[in-house]
Amino acid sequence: MRAVMIAFALGAGALGTAFLAGGLAVGVFAQSGGWPSFRIGVGPFTLFEFTRGAGTTSTTFGSGIVAAAILGGSLNAAAAAWLRRRTG
Repeated sequence: MRAVMIAFALGAGALGTAFLAGGLAVGVFAQSGGWPSFRIGVGPFTLFEFTRGAGTTSTTFGSGIVAAAILGGSLNAAAAAWLRRRTG
């Protein structure tokens, strides 16, 4: 059980960090490239939102990052449990 929980924590942390770093990179490119406002997400789960106003820009991370991290951690934990059961 301990190995599965460690796999969950590492998977969730890695995916959350990857989404945050990717979102920051997209925000920098959007601001420097003059992109219009956009939102990345599904339904109420917003991963990333870039808003351009009159003279201002805003980068917002939403609750979708937490949901994606939990999903990624769960998939990583399931794979760890499967491998542990398969290898003994």
